[in-house]
Amino acid sequence: MKKLFKTMLFLSLLAGVSIILNDVTLNRRSEGCIQLADFYELEEDQVDVLCIGSSHVYYGINTCLLYDRYGIASYLLASPGQPVWISYYLLEEALKTQHPRLTVLDIGTMYRKEDDFGAYSFETLISMKPSRTKWNAIAAVNQYGEILDAPGAFFSFPYYHTRSFTLTSEDFNNTDEIRYLGYKPDFTRISEKELAKWEKEQDRELDESPVCGEESTITERTEHYLRKFIELCQEKKIPLLLVNAPFANQVEEKRNADAYIQTIAEEYDVPLIEGNKYKEEMQIDFAEDLLDASHLNYFGSVKYTNYLADWMKGNIILPDCRNDTQYDTWAQTSELFQRQELNARMLQEIQSKDDYLETLKQQPDRVTAICWQQNQKLQIWNSGKCVFQESSDRDYFKHLNLGTSDLAVRCTDGRTTVLLDQQKYSFVEEGINILVYDQIAGRVIDGVGFEENGRMEAVR
Repeated sequence: MKKLFKTMLFLSLLAGVSIILNDVTLNRRSEGCIQLADFYELEEDQVDVLCIGSSHVYYGINTCLLYDRYGIASYLLASPGQPVWISYYLLEEALKTQHPRLTVLDIGTMYRKEDDFGAYSFETLISMKPSRTKWNAIAAVNQYGEILDAPGAFFSFPYYHTRSFTLTSEDFNNTDEIRYLGYKPDFTRISEKELAKWEKEQDRELDESPVCGEESTITERTEHYLRKFIELCQEKKIPLLLVNAPFANQVEEKRNADAYIQTIAEEYDVPLIEGNKYKEEMQIDFAEDLLDASHLNYFGSVKYTNYLADWMKGNIILPDCRNDTQYDTWAQTSELFQRQELNARMLQEIQSKDDYLETLKQQPDRVTAICWQQNQKLQIWNSGKCVFQESSDRDYFKHLNLGTSDLAVRCTDGRTTVLLDQQKYSFVEEGINILVYDQIAGRVIDGVGFEENGRMEAVR
């Protein structure tokens, strides 16, 4: 009996250590992995709109806009090139804790043949919690070729253990790799050269009579799991919307696959929003709204998300969660997005010293700006108000706690030094230096210098 007890205790400790190590070493900077890890942190029954699919989802569906403008609590379980069999098991996993009022499934990768997928969504799958769902998902992946070692993938840690020796502080506090409820904003615009390559494809007509087959539409396995996905939603009485974000590389195989999926959607009476069909209604301009030939950038995501939200509000009863304290996660994430992405970008685009200084006076609460010139004065602005000012005529030292960071400024023999978390900042020697820190974002959102060369142009 004592031996059995020791064995059970050992196995319990081993399992506990494995779970802790697995949690520490999971790669939260990887797409799919970080989205699923954040999903597990949500309270039960909070997600009203669950969106699943490929990178078209995490680039195209703006969760912060859905909350800010429409009060919709949404979440994206998306990963690069996600095949529909991974989408299906992500839905199974999500339904263990969430009961969405609408599920949105992206069809953007369903044109691909079996050998095009490879190890897509690998990180997503091995970061899933061990369960029967995970085991079945691994089996679905291994249905075509031996891609994953099933026991190793099931327990995850064997795939990550080598990272134990290369972990850095960024693995624990990586502010550059934030996903906003699954959304990944990108402000890049497609190059003229890349867009021109696909312009001739835009006006070609779809195959009017698509048939299932290896060469022309979708594979049998894709169709099988698409039907399983639809039928699971219908079994759980969850409305389903199929979507395909607008894209430029409209090759024939994609068009034929989308047309065939439309016939499946009609068979189940499931709505499908084909982005390219409604591009004009969405006011999508490929030159302005695409990141590359396949993906929307931030500007495109706003237009696409507005269109989807109007459809949702017109077809599904969704509560407005903006004044509900149970949805503080959405409110806080939205505020972080506004500060870290939009406010930071606005500052980074300003080229005039006078415009920049005027903008600093209009900054929201908990934004701190340090402005200084060598051999002249230094000012610290907080929430648009000057809270400290000194001249280099005398030595001084000032320390400020900025939430998770420490700011120290000092002047010695007329030389000004600005340290934030012990890192020294200076952008120009002759002119005005400005460092802007957002306490909500917990990071520097801009740093700029304006040289005294007559034009005072920004130096970054």
